[in-house]
Amino acid sequence: MQFSARDEKEVALCVKELNSPCFHPSMVCLWVTDSFERKDTERDLLAKLLVHLVKSHDGILSQAQLIQGFESVLSTLEDAVNDAPKAPEFLGRLFAKGIIESVFSLNEIERLLRDGGEEPGSLLETGLAADVLGSTLEVIKFEKGDAILRDICVGSNLQLETFRPPNPTTSIKLERFI
Repeated sequence: MQFSARDEKEVALCVKELNSPCFHPSMVCLWVTDSFERKDTERDLLAKLLVHLVKSHDGILSQAQLIQGFESVLSTLEDAVNDAPKAPEFLGRLFAKGIIESVFSLNEIERLLRDGGEEPGSLLETGLAADVLGSTLEVIKFEKGDAILRDICVGSNLQLETFRPPNPTTSIKLERFI
């Protein structure tokens, strides 16, 4: 990444000084896509940074801009897994952090995954949506426990079975929660 995500205030100031809100979704997409090639520490810092930018009092990054950035990431995920096979897992971790920090809901992630891909719905067909969702649920369970995960899932009325890919290959991560 071209910045130090360790200094959230510095990054926030730089983003604010750019004064280009229409670029924010692209910035999110670039950062997230770049994080697929980074270490866990850097991805965790990025997750914290994104939460900070959305929750900052200055409203530097809106929830809508963050979601648009993730839509762009998901539109290229099928290609990204060729270079970064763990991209679905990494993306799931980012989504989990956003859900845990109340930056967005599981319902919003469900919509992103259903509609995402090179073609709308293609992430469901390839099983990548199941992998991302499974990873998201796994991280929430690990960090917050079964009870919180259950509350989040019940509150979203999520039907996990609908994320099963149509072909015989199944997502091992998602199957643990079905």
